[in-house]
This record gives sequence, structure tokens and C-alpha cells, in this order.
Amino acid sequence: MTRNKKMRVIFAVLMAAIMMVPAAVVSAATGPAVPPPVAIKGPRLSPTPIRHTDTVNPYIPYNWVAGGNVPEALESNAADGGKTQSAVGRGIKQTKTEIGQGITLGNDGSAAKAIVNVCNNFNEQDDWAAAGSPGRNPGSDVWTDWFGGWAPFAINNGYYQAKNVVFTMERVVGPGSNFNDSRAVVAGEESSLKIGSHEPFAAGVGSPIIPVPAGYEGGSVMVSVNYLIWDHDQGGKQGGPDGLDWDWASMGVKPGAAGDHAYYVNGYNRGEWSELTQTVALGDAHDVMVLLQGHSPAVLNSNIYFDNVKIGFVSADGSKSVYLTNCVTAESIK
Repeated sequence: MTRNKKMRVIFAVLMAAIMMVPAAVVSAATGPAVPPPVAIKGPRLSPTPIRHTDTVNPYIPYNWVAGGNVPEALESNAADGGKTQSAVGRGIKQTKTEIGQGITLGNDGSAAKAIVNVCNNFNEQDDWAAAGSPGRNPGSDVWTDWFGGWAPFAINNGYYQAKNVVFTMERVVGPGSNFNDSRAVVAGEESSLKIGSHEPFAAGVGSPIIPVPAGYEGGSVMVSVNYLIWDHDQGGKQGGPDGLDWDWASMGVKPGAAGDHAYYVNGYNRGEWSELTQTVALGDAHDVMVLLQGHSPAVLNSNIYFDNVKIGFVSADGSKSVYLTNCVTAESIK
């Protein structure tokens, strides 16, 4: 199968799978009259996501969030205790953690922890829909990109406008010093997923439908992903020196891909690579879906990055466990 044909088939599968994303995709009421999400289709060239069009009056979302209507946003704002950027304009800290340093996810000794048991690292350039020369996939563009079978979606209700959200391959934040570096733990070009907008948004990507491996029915699924929230310190006098840190990341796990419920965990740490993780009981589900999401209910320079998805299964009696080695497309899952 040629790459163009392969990507057309994957796009059709994406559109079918995205209809299984639950209406509760935003995990809470993050804006007035939240409807089910819509699939993001490209190319989006008229208008383009950048520059944003039909922008909202910034006082409308400010009053909505400040009024307590989005508790996750207020939790996110409180999570860092009012810490400001280490230097003006530096949205990513330079400190070293267990999983990275600065823009680099996985570096020196921390790399092993960052990449072990990963089934989707967003690296393979040929799995990005918009990679290569224009026209290779007519359903994509550099602002409307997706990786393998991970389908983009967004809320679109006027308050949140899907057309203003960017889904793109990121070659700086994540790869960092390992970009195209033969000395890296994973040699060759690296990339991560970026979701962002300066307008309010609730958006993400949904995984392919992942069958529960034989022998693990009735057990549990373990999922984790690395994320980074750009620490924008934006918000003017209303938010103090730290601004209004109202944006956050989340990860949903949906046992039973055709069901209507997903279990969510939120990530509020900003300015450095962090990890979201959770374990969910499978019940009688025979498959699962994973949702990676960014949320920003106000007019903020919000950029949220994801990398290194890990999906594992534990048997019902707890006697064995297994991690997937590939979860990029439905055909490649193993």
C-alpha cells in the first residue's frame, strides 16, 4: 500500500473512531453549553487557525472562569503557588528532573525512565499526516496534523472555536537536545505533539481502538503520558505577577471504546516535563481508548505538549502484566 493510500485509509478510520469520543470529553463544564466534540478535518486554509478569527471578548471568559464555573482552571492556577517564570519570557524551566531537563524530554541518565515501555513516541516522521511535500494527505496541513491513528477533536460551541486550535508536530519542545541526534537514546529525528491556541479551547487526540489482549480480560489497564504546559505568566494585573494559569492537561481512559464514559486525570504542573498516569478497571470491556487533551477556558497563550504514551494491562488475578510495544495505528497494535 502506498503512503497516500495508507493515510487515506487511516483518515477514514480516524473519523469513525472519533465518533466514539464521549461528550464528557472536557471532563467538566469548561464553558457554556458544552456539546459533544467535533472531528478536526483539514486542510484548514481559509481561514487558517493562525491568525485566529472571530475572537471572543477576553472579558467574557475571564468573568466566566473567575466566577467559579471552571473549577479545574482555578485548581490549575493555585497548583504552582504563584510561582513566576525564572526569567521574563521563559515558559520552560531549565531545571533537571527525573524525566528531562528544560525542553528536552529524556536526557542523559533520565532518558531511560522517560522512554521505557513506550508504545507511541510521536517520532516516526512518516506517521505524521502532514509530513513531507504538500498534498501527500489532502486531509491535513501543518496546523491540522495527526500522528498515525491518533485522531484530533475539539469542542466547537462559539465560546470554544475548533477552527482556532492548532494540532501540530513539535520538533523543539520534547526532542530538545536529542533532535536528530545519533547519540540520543533513540537515534534519529524526534518529535512530540503540540495542541495550542490563544483563544479558549478544549481539544485533544483520541487513540485507535485498542483490543484487550487475550488473558487480560476483566483485569485493568495502566496508561501514562508525559506532558508539558507552557508557563505563560499571562493575565495582566488581575492574576498578579504569575498571571492566570488557567490552562491544564488531561488524560482520559475509556474502557469500552463504544461506551459513553471515560475516566480522567488532570495535570497542572507547568514549565517542565511531567507525567499523567492512572489505572482503570476493565470490567467487561473488550477494548479501550485513550484521550490526550489540552484545556484553556480563557484568552491565554496556551501551548500543551504530549509525548511517550505507555499502555499496559494487568490480568484479573494480578499474576501477570504486559505493556504494548506499538499503539500508533489500529493495524500496528501489539
